[in-house]
Amino acid sequence: MRLLVLSLLCCGALTAQVIDAERSGFLSAPNCRTGTWAPYRLVLREVSGDNLSISSEAPGVKLSRQVAVSGRTELEIVIPVFVGDGSKLVAGPASVEPTLPLRRIDPDYGRPYVAVFSSDPVYARGVLPSTPRGAVCDYFDLAEFFTDWRLLDGYDAIVIFNPQETRLPVGSQRAMAEFCSLGGAALVVGSFRFGEKAVDLPPPAEPRLMQFRDVPLQRMGYGAGAIYRIGFEELRHSQSAPDVIIDALRDHLWFGANRAPAGTPESRVPPTRSPMGPPQPPQDAAPAPLFWGLAGGLLLLCGLAPVVAGRLSRRAWPAQVGVLLGCAAIGGLALLQPRPLPVIEASVLVRGGDGGAHSARVFLLAEQPWADTLVVDLDDPAYRGLPRKLPGRPGWRAWAEDLPLVDAGSGRSEPVLLAFGMVGEFSFRDFATRAHRGETGFSTSDAHLLEWWLDANAYRGRRAEVMPLEWNFQERMEGAATFIPRAAIGVTPKREGG
Repeated sequence: MRLLVLSLLCCGALTAQVIDAERSGFLSAPNCRTGTWAPYRLVLREVSGDNLSISSEAPGVKLSRQVAVSGRTELEIVIPVFVGDGSKLVAGPASVEPTLPLRRIDPDYGRPYVAVFSSDPVYARGVLPSTPRGAVCDYFDLAEFFTDWRLLDGYDAIVIFNPQETRLPVGSQRAMAEFCSLGGAALVVGSFRFGEKAVDLPPPAEPRLMQFRDVPLQRMGYGAGAIYRIGFEELRHSQSAPDVIIDALRDHLWFGANRAPAGTPESRVPPTRSPMGPPQPPQDAAPAPLFWGLAGGLLLLCGLAPVVAGRLSRRAWPAQVGVLLGCAAIGGLALLQPRPLPVIEASVLVRGGDGGAHSARVFLLAEQPWADTLVVDLDDPAYRGLPRKLPGRPGWRAWAEDLPLVDAGSGRSEPVLLAFGMVGEFSFRDFATRAHRGETGFSTSDAHLLEWWLDANAYRGRRAEVMPLEWNFQERMEGAATFIPRAAIGVTPKREGG
């Protein structure tokens, strides 16, 4: 009887929390961008307890958050989930491998991937439909505007229809600012009200008046990104409202040109080739005082034990036993010596632009004993970054970490201009070769990151100022590893005509 009761209790514990697979899923479905994180609605039934720990896992990365249950038996949470193999959601004892959306949207200058927020989804679909020559759009309710930029990770731009001056949720202003600082474009049709006061954010650049298809708008640069604002009535009376929005988005993505740049657009999809050079040769750890004490004790034991044993007994075995026991004791004490910390090497690419906002992509190369997974607390207001696993080297692991609204750093030399595939009077490949030789203002350690960025961006229609930086690597692994900064460069994209 007791065994039956225990079995029933165990079964109850196993079924105490259930993931509703039919109601859970990607909010962007059927669209997604492989290699980024997308918003996922997780529905839980039969929930119990006071708090629930939820984690979204991907190869080498784990995003976690705590949710207050507060007596509810059903929970609905929106959390970023990795779009790719190995993604997994864990909620207490329950877990699920999300079914990935079928339609994969690659970065494309001609067709941006846009998140559209509106209180009237039918109107939003009519004004900005998904078309082969326009944009790929996912539609969301305005009241559910994301308050964490990591839910917007896969998008090139966001469009907000707000004709009734609806106040967006608390945290929306920061999420929008962080998204734009990372290079995204935000287009607001109607009111620009967020309902937040005293938000400590860098201000955007001064508004610049523009006009697309006879519709006036304002453009405010924000770091590598921008904010566009269009009056709702002006857009409503336009005979080509969809083209006005698409033209505004392309104005940002095309750097103010009237045709798309060549090559693949920059995106938060992790690169297939790590920009970091070979790791530095390992350095031998300096011997600690305990090492010299143990070494001296070992020499004294081997020299003194046979002499003492020979005076006490004519037999040889006592001396041998004494040496073996002493060596075993010294070997045990040797295990107490602190081992050399694993090495982490870091390079950073800082992106700026109009206004005072900057963002960074930090590339980490860590020895395998350090960590297998980077854990991110989504509830931590002080850390708003998002790491991604990169291909590593034998014995090393690698990540790319996107950080919004960071310090700009200071230049180590004058910037150089990339334009028409040339850096100054040299082709971009020749300039990278000169950087490897130490013949430029960039250090030879900067050269690997510089060459990688030039290879990806020295195309028609791309102009930017590039400079070596002194940057403060604010790492969260202090005390856990030997941290070595390798390279830091700053990039400021330039628009056509300025």
